[in-house]
Amino acid sequence: MRIRLALAAGLLLIALAAARTLAHAPLVVTLDNSLVTHETLVSTTAPATACQAGEILPAGTSAIRLGLTTALGPRVRVTVWSGSRLLTEGVHGPGWEGASVTVPVRPVASRTLAPVRVCLRLDLLNGPVSMLGWDTRHAIAATGGGKRLPGRMHIEYLRPAQASWLSMASATARRLGFGRAASGIWNAVLVGALAALLVAISCWLVTRELQ
Repeated sequence: MRIRLALAAGLLLIALAAARTLAHAPLVVTLDNSLVTHETLVSTTAPATACQAGEILPAGTSAIRLGLTTALGPRVRVTVWSGSRLLTEGVHGPGWEGASVTVPVRPVASRTLAPVRVCLRLDLLNGPVSMLGWDTRHAIAATGGGKRLPGRMHIEYLRPAQASWLSMASATARRLGFGRAASGIWNAVLVGALAALLVAISCWLVTRELQ
């Protein structure tokens, strides 16, 4: 009986977490400061800071994605300035990986602000971190360590979408069927049914083995 109660409680918690996630709106990119192919501008293995002026901060921004790549990311702190006035800031903890890091920031005002200066600080490094961007003229390049870098860093500005994940479920299911031999929304339904079947079989095996 205790095993069944524990499984039921676990499944209930999973269902509640899924419902809460589906009720939230996903983050969408409102502005991308570059559409060109990005390359490595500079790399570091030590704590470092960098700033990039001449940026545009869209209204409603709640996260900023930076062009940084590493195998095991450091802690990243982002600040956005208008002159000497701090507009917003945020921190992403260490342990991320990939070719970018999305830092949540305090939501900004309802109007777009420009020009602004985006600054970052890296610490608690576990290995080399590279900045991704594109080569530019010296006068408009990002700065780091008191000197000009080879170019500008890739930055994206994000804010919550107007629709929740749940409201986009049908559109997402349709898109999952694109490019299949037998296209259609039933592809997503089949995946969901197989997942539910796998959970049911797993629960049955656990209760049978532990009884």
